[in-house]
Amino acid sequence: MVHLLLARPERYALLRDEPARVPAAVEELLRYAQAAMGANLRVATVEVTLSGVTIGAGEAVVALMASANHDEDTFPRPDLLDLTREAPAHLSFGHGVHFCAGAQLARVQLQEALTGLTRHFPRLRAAGPADWKDERLSRAPRVLPVRW
Repeated sequence: MVHLLLARPERYALLRDEPARVPAAVEELLRYAQAAMGANLRVATVEVTLSGVTIGAGEAVVALMASANHDEDTFPRPDLLDLTREAPAHLSFGHGVHFCAGAQLARVQLQEALTGLTRHFPRLRAAGPADWKDERLSRAPRVLPVRW
């Protein structure tokens, strides 16, 4: 998330100058930049038709949350990271019985982290390119050089 904010300094400045935007910005960042790259295997309990495709009861379905969080029918301009977007209803923490039990704690932690970062380091900026992890299940910088 910090990488995305520092990649376009106006994003960081927006949250620094308007801290009330942090909660909705966290939701947009969660929607846009899902760090977990995995897919969820689910089994249909009843027959259902989605977008003209019938999935029979008992058939397996692979759900790509990152794809759902970029659905153009749900999110106008889904490939645009818009920190002024009203808190979108994303699937970054799952849904229904598969909803993450720690989602609210994670939200509070992210909000507090970004609020504290922008308050204590108002001039934070990138100091070079990020060194990215090369793992298959997560996507995040291993090193993110900054200066302030």
